[in-house]
Amino acid sequence: MRAGLFGGTFNPIHKGHLMAAQRVLHQFNLDHLYIIPCRKPPHKSSAYLAPVSDRIRMIQLALPEDARYRLSEVEVQRGGPSYTIDTVEHFRTGIIPGADLFLIMGMDAFLEIHTWKSQRRLLESVQPVVVTRHHGADREETRDDVSRMGSYIHSRLSADYGFNAERTCWRNDGGNCIHLLPTPPVAISSSQIRQRIRAGKAIADLVPQAVNAYIEKKELYQ
Repeated sequence: MRAGLFGGTFNPIHKGHLMAAQRVLHQFNLDHLYIIPCRKPPHKSSAYLAPVSDRIRMIQLALPEDARYRLSEVEVQRGGPSYTIDTVEHFRTGIIPGADLFLIMGMDAFLEIHTWKSQRRLLESVQPVVVTRHHGADREETRDDVSRMGSYIHSRLSADYGFNAERTCWRNDGGNCIHLLPTPPVAISSSQIRQRIRAGKAIADLVPQAVNAYIEKKELYQ
């Protein structure tokens, strides 16, 4: 069993999230990909968050009709700050024990992973997949990302990781892997969407149609 864990506020979920999820699903041949909205992010202010019930509903509306995609409310039901290690342990020991777990994140999040709760245990339990926002064919940008991640891994995490250029990943003697996955650029962010809504601008090109309709109906982010 191979499963992806894709956490975040999803405030709101948008086409960029879905493109990244699809890319990881196919690249790593996943059996399941779990979308995991958090109740309260530990590294961000929660003042701007839409109600969790609305964020969950938007995810339900956005997910493709594909049984491999699954919504998990584990962090919502847990309450309190959402620490990734607790979520990983929930899946590793209770939901899909023995599965190979891939943790999907952006570059900015990965470059702060040394500050996360129990980061050493986390890196032993999952394989981070760092999704970038540019074409993999752009070798210069990919080289920059490899250099940036390599420097960070060796200075902040462990010098034991060696780079595998063919697979674009770092691996240590214990078999733990960190992956870099370039993706086609998508100039979309949740904050951009919220700003456009407050400015009275359309967002139909940034989110799935059903999500756009739901935001309008509930008058979110105004």
